[in-house]
Amino acid sequence: HKKLGDDVSPLLVFVNPKSGGLKGRELLYSFRKLLNPHQVFDITNGGPLAGLHTFREVPRFRVLVCGGDGTVGWVLGVLETVRHKLVCREPPIAIVPLGTGNDLARILRWGAGYSGEDPHHILASVDEAEEVQMDRWTILLDAQDISEDGKDNCFLEPPKIVQMSNYFGLGIDAELSLDFHLAREDEPDKFTSRFHNKGVYVKVGLQKMSHGRSLHKELQLQVDTKEVPLPNIEGLIFLNIPSWGSGADLWGSEADVRFARPRIDDSLLEVVGVTGVVHMGQVQSGLRAGIRIAQGSYIRLTVSKPVPVQLDGEPWIQPPGHIIISAAGPKIRMLRKSKLKQKRSAANRDGCSESPSSRDGRH
Repeated sequence: HKKLGDDVSPLLVFVNPKSGGLKGRELLYSFRKLLNPHQVFDITNGGPLAGLHTFREVPRFRVLVCGGDGTVGWVLGVLETVRHKLVCREPPIAIVPLGTGNDLARILRWGAGYSGEDPHHILASVDEAEEVQMDRWTILLDAQDISEDGKDNCFLEPPKIVQMSNYFGLGIDAELSLDFHLAREDEPDKFTSRFHNKGVYVKVGLQKMSHGRSLHKELQLQVDTKEVPLPNIEGLIFLNIPSWGSGADLWGSEADVRFARPRIDDSLLEVVGVTGVVHMGQVQSGLRAGIRIAQGSYIRLTVSKPVPVQLDGEPWIQPPGHIIISAAGPKIRMLRKSKLKQKRSAANRDGCSESPSSRDGRH
């Protein structure tokens, strides 16, 4: 690192070879050939820590994450933990979308899913990408064990603290995510393509159409110290980015004097409700938006019954108790693909050719 020039910003690459079918593995091999192999890490082999440790004394570097939203969140979480040990505390992050939803990659113009783009072109796109800031949120899950055993032993479950980049949902959308997650865990070999994954997701949704829960009766919502009454909904979602459920615009684009236009760096979360599976399907088809409920920077939820929740696509059942969402400190730096590069990528897919950037050597 002492030999690096002031204008040099090397690239640290994390690849999840289990994402995107075999495409993740192919990218891992390709980047190891194009770059110094010490810059390219298989994230399933020990996580992001090894790569960040290798780059800990590099004064300036960028990160490329090849994987789904969960993989990106994994890198962001570990980076948050070890940031104080890095000379470059806020390396900006680019994405090659290998997951099913890829909502964060979509809003940063990296696309809905990797479709075999030349790795040379990916490196050129990262080189020319623009830096943007994005909010990140801390969620305190202060769930209390109110079982009889818990009461007898005066036992309270310790609070769990997690970080959120994209969205946090309770109710029906989390329930679908949980069912999909369990199905994938049972037969992981069948979940190797985005097309198949979405088909399973639709099937799970159809099975839930006759089932409903009155989520508004099980939750109390407070936004920036104000009590907010909930309409008759089955799902409640807190959005940090304007893409949800594989690219759907849940908040909607219609102007509304009650709310500010959503941004990824405005220190505000959008609070939206859905009435059920049919409503979710309409949102994902672009026919409707969700029900706008509130905007705010501090959320407090009181949950009276166990409820399915999902955080950036990772689902679980949350016991009764309190949930608090607040800003997670400094904004994170992301890389957004330039519009020119986005147009060139589309042209390449349509059959045009483009020579690799002469600036690839700077990586």
